[in-house]
Amino acid sequence: MIFERTNYYAKPGREAAVLATRRKANAVRVALGLPAGSIYLKAGGEGPDVSWECEFADAATHQADLKARAESAEFERVRSEMREAIARFERHLESRDADLSGRVGARTLAGLPIVPRELAFQSGGLTLKGFLYMPPGTGPFPCMIRNHGSGIQQGSTDISRPGTASWLLSWGIASFLPHRRGYGNSPGTPWRQDCSAEFGTPEYDEQIARRLDGESDDVLAALDFVETLPEIERDRIGVMGSSFGGVNTLLAAAKSDRFRCGIDFAGAAMNWDRTPQLRRLMLAAAHRLTRPMFFIQAASDYSIRPTIELAAALAGSGKVIESRIYPDYGINRDEGHLFESTGQLLWAPDVRRFLERWL
Repeated sequence: MIFERTNYYAKPGREAAVLATRRKANAVRVALGLPAGSIYLKAGGEGPDVSWECEFADAATHQADLKARAESAEFERVRSEMREAIARFERHLESRDADLSGRVGARTLAGLPIVPRELAFQSGGLTLKGFLYMPPGTGPFPCMIRNHGSGIQQGSTDISRPGTASWLLSWGIASFLPHRRGYGNSPGTPWRQDCSAEFGTPEYDEQIARRLDGESDDVLAALDFVETLPEIERDRIGVMGSSFGGVNTLLAAAKSDRFRCGIDFAGAAMNWDRTPQLRRLMLAAAHRLTRPMFFIQAASDYSIRPTIELAAALAGSGKVIESRIYPDYGINRDEGHLFESTGQLLWAPDVRRFLERWL
C-alpha cells in the first residue's frame, strides 16, 4: 500500500482559492476514472492550508495514476491554477509500517476472497460447527469470537455472516463464528422448542434465561477450541455478538477471564422489558466481569434499557465499561435491532478504537 500526500501552502488571502482548485482537481480525477482521494483543511497551528491524500494498492497502480494525470490537459490546467494560488507545494509518498508489533492494524482486502473455513468443535457431548475467517498476512493473529443472534436457524443458508468478519479482517483480526447448539449447522434442540411458553410469562422468562445461560457454555467451548489453533494468538481472543449473541457475549465473558475484552450489541433488546429473571442473570454477570466490555445499540432498537442499565449498574465499579447509544437506524425496530450486522460504517471507528486498546 502506497499513500500519496500533497500539501498546499496558500499565498496570503488565497486559502479559499486553493481549496476550490483542489476540489476541482478531485472532480477531474473522477472524470478520468481515478479515485478522488480525500481533502484535509488546516484546523489550527502550523502546516499546509490544504492537503490531499490518496492510497494505492502498489507502486504500479500509483505510477499508472501519475501517468493519467500527466496525460490530461484538463488536469494540467487545474495545476496551472493551483500554481498561481500557492506559495509552496510538497508531495510525500509513504507506506504503512508493516511491523504492527502485535497490535491491531490496517490490512488491505483487495483481491482477498472473504470465505471462511468450516470447522468442528466439541461442547457438552455435541459436535458443533463454526466458521473461521483469517486476515491476509502471516499470523498468528488476534481473534474475536462472534456470537450470532436467534436468526441462524437449522437448515438456513445464511450461516457464515461475512459482513462484520470483513471489517475485522481489514484490521488484522481473525474471527470465529460458532453455531451454538440447535442453530445453523450444529445439532441440538432449537431454542424455540426450549422456550415454548408464551412470551412475557414467568415461564418464558425462566426458559429463556436457562437456555441462554446454557448456550454461553458453547461460547466457552469455542474459546477452548480457538485457543488450540496455531494461527491464533491464544492470549488475544475477544468476544462479541448481537441480540442473543450479545447476551451470550456478556454471560461467557463473566464465566472466563481468558477473553481479553467483549462487545455486546443489543443483548436482550427484544426481551429485557418483559423478562426480569433474564435481566437479573445479565446484571449479575456484568458484576462478575473482569475484562473491558463495550455495550452498543441504536436508539431505534426494541429497547435501549439493556445498554443504559448495564452500564449504569457498573458505574463507579472500577471496571472498564464503555457504552454508546447511536442515533436512530432504519425506519422500524427490526432495522434498528440489526445495527451490528448492517451498520458497520457507523460503529466501526469506535469498535476499532476499543479493540486497538484492549484486544
